[in-house]
Amino acid sequence: MTPQDIVDYKRRWMGRQPFETKIHSDYHRATRSWLKDHVPKHQWHIQEHTNVYESTVIFEDKNHQKSYLHWYGEKRA
Repeated sequence: MTPQDIVDYKRRWMGRQPFETKIHSDYHRATRSWLKDHVPKHQWHIQEHTNVYESTVIFEDKNHQKSYLHWYGEKRA
């Protein structure tokens, strides 16, 4: 996909009910790395600084969100 195709695709699915997960800003770099390795680029988005020390990861697919939450839970433990 070209960068423009990715942007257009994200706009379509983010307009519906995406699956959001709040993360601590300390995990931003590790999260981005995990996402690049496990989820297609056009099926996730990170909104940085949505609150104090917080970012939001938005997924198109609930299964990707569950997989991420499993990894994120292990990381925080």
